[in-house]
Amino acid sequence: MQTSNIFFATVLMAEFLIGLLVFPKYINYMKKLKLGQYIRQEGPDLHNYKEGTPTAGGIVFLAIALIAGIVLGVKKELLLTILFYGFIGFLDDFVSIAKKRSLGLKAWQKLALQMLFSIWVAYTVLQYRESTVFGFPVPKWFFYIFTMFLISGYSNATNLTDGLDGLAGWVFVTSALPFLLLANDYNQLISILVLVMPLLAFLVYNTRPAKVFMGDTGSLALGAYISTYALMTSNELPLIFFTTIFLLETISVILQVGSFKLRGKRIFKMAPIHHHFELLGWTEEKIVGVFSAWNLAIAITYLSFLLRL
Repeated sequence: MQTSNIFFATVLMAEFLIGLLVFPKYINYMKKLKLGQYIRQEGPDLHNYKEGTPTAGGIVFLAIALIAGIVLGVKKELLLTILFYGFIGFLDDFVSIAKKRSLGLKAWQKLALQMLFSIWVAYTVLQYRESTVFGFPVPKWFFYIFTMFLISGYSNATNLTDGLDGLAGWVFVTSALPFLLLANDYNQLISILVLVMPLLAFLVYNTRPAKVFMGDTGSLALGAYISTYALMTSNELPLIFFTTIFLLETISVILQVGSFKLRGKRIFKMAPIHHHFELLGWTEEKIVGVFSAWNLAIAITYLSFLLRL
């Protein structure tokens, strides 16, 4: 057991160190090819200086996580989730770079691929767990629908959150780490840390001023991964309390669009909500710090009540 612990710890630490070494090379390579981010025109003018920053950095931390996951025996469902949703994000980033615009795939194309892969996730998960949602038995057809909306929703929610330097990454870290206290075995512990470790290496270069962005390659995979993990471990309810910022970002967009269409008025200065605070004068660092702290605080509060029961 002691030898296994040392092996697991060594591989996880190696992920972080390899990430630290590889990202500068990736950044230089992307700069050499002049492949960078295109800033969406409807975004705040404060972000214009980010134009041209190397993007699709998710390729690096996802590849490291995949290799380490294979070595450590992480379940194939999670590894394939990284691969599938990373691929969707890569297509989106590739189209964006190739056509020199901020938007890549059309929304319906991205959503169709996300839902298609989520059907596969639902099928594989049902091979070894009951058809339940929040602990209540449900028909299998309902579980499929729930899985489609959950995974696609979280994949897109993480993508929406990825609008400030370090925001999506740090919110994911503060969402994933609380699951460690609910893990039942080593495989569950490793399944969480295997993606967190290379992501932390990425955040060294993604913290403002970001030298590289994760792109849709990273953000779509992160959201899909954490929601798939929650499904596999029957932790759908904790997922909600561990990811409040991802939910808040999504809800802010829904409210903003709905209010404008129904009333012709906007609720926020700009959505997603991190842009609202940015236009109020908050710095990117303050938004990232406050949002991540809030996300973690709610998770800890939920855990304190859950573990007391």
